[in-house]
Amino acid sequence: MTDLILIDGHALAYRAYFGVRTRHVTSCGVLVNGVHGFGKLVLSLIEGAGAPAAAVVFDSAAPVFRKSIYPSYKANRPSPPEDFIPQIPLMKEFASNLGIPVICEDGFEADDLIATAAVREARTGGHVTIVTPDKDLFQTLGEGDITIMRPAGGDVFTKMDAALFRKQFGFEPSSMTDYQALTGDRCDNIPGVAGVGPVTAKGLIRRFSDLETIYESLPSITFSVRNRLEREKEMAFLCRRLTRLRLDAPLPSCLDMGRPDISGSRDFCTRNNLAGLSGLCATFRPCPAARG
Repeated sequence: MTDLILIDGHALAYRAYFGVRTRHVTSCGVLVNGVHGFGKLVLSLIEGAGAPAAAVVFDSAAPVFRKSIYPSYKANRPSPPEDFIPQIPLMKEFASNLGIPVICEDGFEADDLIATAAVREARTGGHVTIVTPDKDLFQTLGEGDITIMRPAGGDVFTKMDAALFRKQFGFEPSSMTDYQALTGDRCDNIPGVAGVGPVTAKGLIRRFSDLETIYESLPSITFSVRNRLEREKEMAFLCRRLTRLRLDAPLPSCLDMGRPDISGSRDFCTRNNLAGLSGLCATFRPCPAARG
């Protein structure tokens, strides 16, 4: 059984926003498609996990530290749709009404908060489930009993754990940041080492484990790859700083599920014309170990 489930709120919000085709609009004309889809997914995930502790984690609108060390970080991302942004506070309110802790901290990305919470729980022997499409969180898999569930279309999720990671990548999860430092991350506009793709990067990490050992071993690396590494050394180490998740993000001391406020949830759904969610909220039952 899962002891803690951590949900990447923004990723799930986008998925819900683009995944619900039926228009859901409040009496004031505010689109709440994303809220409807988000609510259904969150309820299903938390009940399915049977976890006594949970959190839905969101990115903050405030600047993050990665932007200060690399101004082009995530600069390639388009602005979110205008009718998506007002739905985020509603999603947070929905989760809070159901006793689900909502976490968002200025200066930290959701990934940092999730990594901190996951590793904290896993190091005390707990089993953690993370729901996210983000590969950055693979680096936490070696820290204990952590499973990542990645959306794969519809209501389907694919599983990744430490054993599957080693089978797929051929190196330890702790080396994921070194691998990403070489390949870069197009989604976050992290360039990596020019001319070093996934196949070459996997070979280097399998052989040397980390950037330090790679650069100490340059004479033993083929001429063409060595030249690229030498030319991009500063960038490689910068990219690793950008991809390495923080494990010291500020978190609540307890993430236990609270008792759902069924009345508050019903009022929320009525107010926002979410009749389909109202019935699901009425039958929502978190793990019996949850504290009220």
